[in-house]
Amino acid sequence: MRQTINRKSYFVSHLPDSTVQTTSRVFNTRLTERGYIISRVEPSAEIGLNEAIENTKLVREISGDDIYPILVDIRKIRSISKEARDHFAMRDRPPGVSAIAMLVSSPLSRIIGNFFLGLNKPKVPTKMFTQMEAAEVAGV
Repeated sequence: MRQTINRKSYFVSHLPDSTVQTTSRVFNTRLTERGYIISRVEPSAEIGLNEAIENTKLVREISGDDIYPILVDIRKIRSISKEARDHFAMRDRPPGVSAIAMLVSSPLSRIIGNFFLGLNKPKVPTKMFTQMEAAEVAGV
């Protein structure tokens, strides 16, 4: 049975016993000891629907029966397709995470983040951050 974390306590609650990590061609994804998933986009990654679906599977594999918030580091991204953004917005499927924090820095990553927030309208609470520390402790 899947446990949902209260949407008011996005980046806290459950502290796992160990850190679980997995890597794909464009994502390095792991469950942190602080109780959230972090997914770093590889430098110059171009994310299409296949890469988005692959990362969703990895997140579910890492999460097991729990639902965690996710911090997505898109600071070094090159591009993401509309289909991938739609997939990550989870509007046509049950959400696999309780909240999304996007870490941005470059003008390109900010544009992608703003597109995601404004046009894709994710199903779960989502915010952009420019500092890792702020994203780690924020209530999205």
